[in-house]
Amino acid sequence: MLQYTVYADLNCPFCYALHEQLYRYGLLNQVDWRLVEHAPEIGIYNKSAESQAELASEVFVVRSRAPGIDVALPRFRSDSRFASLCVIEAEQQDTEKSIELRRRLYRALWVEGKDIADVSVIYDCLKETGLPTELDITEDQENQLTDWQTAWEEGNFNLRIPVICAEDGRVSLGLPSPEDLKAFFKGEDIISQEQVRESCPRAEQQTIAIFCDHGIEKIWPMIATLRNEFNILLPSSKGELTTLLAEDQPDLLLLCTEQQWQEMLSLCQEITANKDDYTLPVAFVSADLDDQRELDAYNAGAADFLTLNRAPAVLQSRIQILMQLKQSQDQLARSARVDGLTQVNNRREFERNIEMEWRRAQRSKRSLALIMLDIDHFKPFNDGYGHLAGDGCLRTVAQTIKHSIQRAQDMVCRYGGEEFVVILPETDLDGAQMIAERIRKAIAKLKINHEFSSTDNTITISAGVACLSPSQEGSPHELILLADQGLYQAKAQGRNQVAIVQTSE
Repeated sequence: MLQYTVYADLNCPFCYALHEQLYRYGLLNQVDWRLVEHAPEIGIYNKSAESQAELASEVFVVRSRAPGIDVALPRFRSDSRFASLCVIEAEQQDTEKSIELRRRLYRALWVEGKDIADVSVIYDCLKETGLPTELDITEDQENQLTDWQTAWEEGNFNLRIPVICAEDGRVSLGLPSPEDLKAFFKGEDIISQEQVRESCPRAEQQTIAIFCDHGIEKIWPMIATLRNEFNILLPSSKGELTTLLAEDQPDLLLLCTEQQWQEMLSLCQEITANKDDYTLPVAFVSADLDDQRELDAYNAGAADFLTLNRAPAVLQSRIQILMQLKQSQDQLARSARVDGLTQVNNRREFERNIEMEWRRAQRSKRSLALIMLDIDHFKPFNDGYGHLAGDGCLRTVAQTIKHSIQRAQDMVCRYGGEEFVVILPETDLDGAQMIAERIRKAIAKLKINHEFSSTDNTITISAGVACLSPSQEGSPHELILLADQGLYQAKAQGRNQVAIVQTSE
């Protein structure tokens, strides 16, 4: 049986999620889990606005990628060095119990929100695991931790993500999907998820963005009541907040400001006045009741004015009401975004999202791919079998396309008639071609009878694939045009195939 080495940090939510997945699949006994510190200087800056914003973003991404893993935003990252030394010493005494200790420390931080630098927290974890509560930490454990840190830093793994190294030379970087993780442990190569902070659509939980210009210590009691039920994002500057609103589209914005009151009023007015894209409720959070400020907030379009002198449970209830209203509004708005027949996104939603993904790709310097596909000989099918059969065919094909893509950030839209498009953020040409082929084969496998087709006696599709790294001067229409050219080529070459369009960039 192949053995694996993992380099991971107790302070990293991606490492925690990987540990939970391996635990659930019974794979930890194949792993030499080596604890390292992604950021040894964490104690210096772990309470800064930038660090807290980064932490909230990482938890948000983990929830999106691993929705089955319990994870909640902690107050701050802990200094994990002493906890790591305790795990090393425990492993020398009892391997099985050391694994359980490691898991309890991970969950203490990433589920319960405790500080694992606190000796009392470590004590409780040791006691619950059945290990001696006073471990003898010596130079041996320090040297072991240093050796692992050196091996990680010298192994071209110096990224703040988990690393899995197989005996046969394969390497997995980041947090793989459950399917990829199982495949990797069966000896297969997988595509590593190296970019841990890439933008991901929110998971099933609703998202609250909280902008606080004076540190979150005063508002933490309120955040603590929300962190398990909702995704929390903490932009550290107005610029970061503006980017977040454009890219991640939270369900509620809480503004807690002491220094930028007029700016935040203007931002609230701008957000609530522009309802073309989506409705975002805004609430102000104030340390004390101030009638004039509350009136100004409502005049600017705010949905609520919350004061921190109320019990956290009261604030939680009022925020939950805002989120329920937002959910109801979204359900009503969904009918305007979804094609009624096929139940995938409609043309209007495609045009809005391709613009948004293009801007996001410009900022991230990552590629954006597009698949444009068309059902072959659909008019003869419609004429020959009738419009009810045609509608049924469109629904089946649309849902097959939707089930053929695996990432939450990918989007399927009905472009018009029997034509569909798939938006693939952060995907290169090879990856997009592979997905297009998967879709084509899945539809062919349906074997929907089509005796009026001159290509095959079943329903097939033709697809065009294009990929660009958006320039600041360009527009998404370039990508649409290229994908359309690919579709034209696929049809001209005999249909039931995928054609890619290479660019000179």
